[in-house]
Amino acid sequence: MRIIALIGDTLRELTGKVTLLILIGISTLFILGTLAAFSARETPEGILLSLFGKEAAAPVPPDRVEAFVFGIQASLSSGLMTGIVLFGVFATAGLIPSVLDRGIVDLYLSRPLARWELILGKSLGAVTAIVLVSLYFLGAIFLVFGLKVGIWNPQILTAAAGIGLVFITVYVLLLFTAVCTGSTPLSIIAAYVYLFVIAGLLQGRESGLFLFSENNVFRSTIDGLYYLLPQIPAMRQSISAWIMHQPAEWVPFLQSIASAGLFFVGSAAILERKDF
Repeated sequence: MRIIALIGDTLRELTGKVTLLILIGISTLFILGTLAAFSARETPEGILLSLFGKEAAAPVPPDRVEAFVFGIQASLSSGLMTGIVLFGVFATAGLIPSVLDRGIVDLYLSRPLARWELILGKSLGAVTAIVLVSLYFLGAIFLVFGLKVGIWNPQILTAAAGIGLVFITVYVLLLFTAVCTGSTPLSIIAAYVYLFVIAGLLQGRESGLFLFSENNVFRSTIDGLYYLLPQIPAMRQSISAWIMHQPAEWVPFLQSIASAGLFFVGSAAILERKDF
């Protein structure tokens, strides 16, 4: 019950965040734009689809319409994921540093509440907000394509859970930095550096970082970091494949969840040793 109460408190706190409201607003505008701009009409050669005024190169044969629509939905979901993480990190980064300020943390810890419960409740509240925004956007896209083309793809709805898992893995890195430094700016920088630089370098290590040296220790260290840290690019690829009804690799999700658990335990251990 204490965790649920913290999740509720966090959701109420986030509703006042301008960044989160901007994310919801952008999602709404994009949904309305897609609803207005997307069209499909039958031609003798097949179904001609257009999105935002851009027509497909040629009419799509009826037996390929599903695959074409799934591809569009996967692209939209990939864009959503980038926006969700970008704005979501910025909107939720201050939750942990602010709650660890003297006076505020004393108030929380005066209750029968463990420190790990405090950061778990706050983290789950942040993730819940992001999953709800994702489900709002993906649900609308599901309805738009279903109503306009007759293609109902339930897998785009379940992709919200995948996006939530991606955000969890990024947020736990943010949490770890926040507990160690107590700084919101440093937490944001750490999350963005990993998301936009380090994750890609580790994912493409065989064609990038490995070229710097053939030393086994160096390459083993890089491999170790790859399996220790969340595999964001691999998860993004799997979510797109899932939406397109293609084989999806679930190992990156399991590995990334294990990584997130490790960083959370580390954050809780560090927090337990702090004096307030």
